[in-house]
Amino acid sequence: MTDNSSAGSQPIVTVLICDDYEPLRILLRSIIERCPGLSVVGEAADGHEAIVEAARLQPDVILLDLAMPRKSGLEALREITLVAPMSNVIVFSGFSTASVASDVTALGAVLYLEKGASPEEIIEAIERAAVHTTALPEPTGSAPPRQ
Repeated sequence: MTDNSSAGSQPIVTVLICDDYEPLRILLRSIIERCPGLSVVGEAADGHEAIVEAARLQPDVILLDLAMPRKSGLEALREITLVAPMSNVIVFSGFSTASVASDVTALGAVLYLEKGASPEEIIEAIERAAVHTTALPEPTGSAPPRQ
């Protein structure tokens, strides 16, 4: 977590949103920024931009879609774990959990969250990823945190 705290306030968890669908990025930003202690520091509209922004911003948490132009989320995930090794990636995708959760966690994501998740589940996933806690309720998939 980024310690931008002053006396009595909590550290800020920085978040990068990576999704090619702009209305969803706007919605996610709105959900995240309503939560004290969370701050969206950037957005990316494709896989290549996700890598560049992850390297530049070094956010605490990255929400990463799998189906994006230029580079898929899977391709981007491999590079993001190299350029932003302290960032924890949550793959946030429309694919069913069973079909991809183990694949993305094997590639370095700390959590998998389906796009049908409620705002509360999204916030909970971000907070848990920020502190390397991975036990989320079903249908979310999880893996041990990266060392």
